[in-house]
Amino acid sequence: MMQKKKRFIGVTVFFAVSGVGLLVAAFATDNWVQATPFCNVLAITSNLSRPTIGKGNSSFGLFNGEQTLDYGSGQRNYPLNIACDPKEGFCAFIFMRSDPQHKASPSEKLSLLLTQYQNRSGSSNSTYEAIQYGLFSFPLWVAVLVMLSLAIVMGLVNIGFSVFNVFGRPIETITGPLGLYLWNGLSVLFTALVLALYGGLYGTQLSKNFMMYDDYIQGWRSEGHIMLDFSFYLILGSAGAFLINCLLLFLGGQTLSCSYSHSGEKEVDNGMILY
Repeated sequence: MMQKKKRFIGVTVFFAVSGVGLLVAAFATDNWVQATPFCNVLAITSNLSRPTIGKGNSSFGLFNGEQTLDYGSGQRNYPLNIACDPKEGFCAFIFMRSDPQHKASPSEKLSLLLTQYQNRSGSSNSTYEAIQYGLFSFPLWVAVLVMLSLAIVMGLVNIGFSVFNVFGRPIETITGPLGLYLWNGLSVLFTALVLALYGGLYGTQLSKNFMMYDDYIQGWRSEGHIMLDFSFYLILGSAGAFLINCLLLFLGGQTLSCSYSHSGEKEVDNGMILY
């Protein structure tokens, strides 16, 4: 029976490693959101003016991304860098153009955006106006990072205790079956919070607009042309891996008892019971 339990725990190590790997991959990749922004622009050919549809392609993650805009005269492909102002409570993805008039740093461009927003909104704190400037919630963004970091930490703790249960003899309750349920449960909880928080950030703000204001007033829009990308779904896969671990522990006969089943075993030495 004990060997069977250890075999099941050994399988959970594989899923725990997979879960942590998916979390790290999601953290490191810039494919949380994919968008194809569009714009009605006026393309001038010789002396004739005609309406044209500008097209773009954008992809970004938690820190960086890439954006291509085509006004009808050729594609311009430049990086997107995130900039945040904790005091004002806003972040924005800054389109880092290389032309001289756009040489400011991401933080300087964000400062300009915030000044424009504050001058327009006055005492108002309209979410719609903030979205027009490509601004989104700094607290929500930080909460996503914190929950994702905690999920990775819990996953690593989970791996360590699982390996210990396979090759060692855990005595304390927290290092035994109850601990394995706890670490897997916390991993599921934090990954679920990442999904909920980023889903909220995406649904209420990023999916409405992430374009900078100078692009927005020129007619660039992303609403209806944006979707969650594979990096976000890696988090969902990680949550599934930790849930499978809980199921494997149950199928392996691990019970949610308050004490480890072998904690009361006594050592015998030369026929004497040691107390």
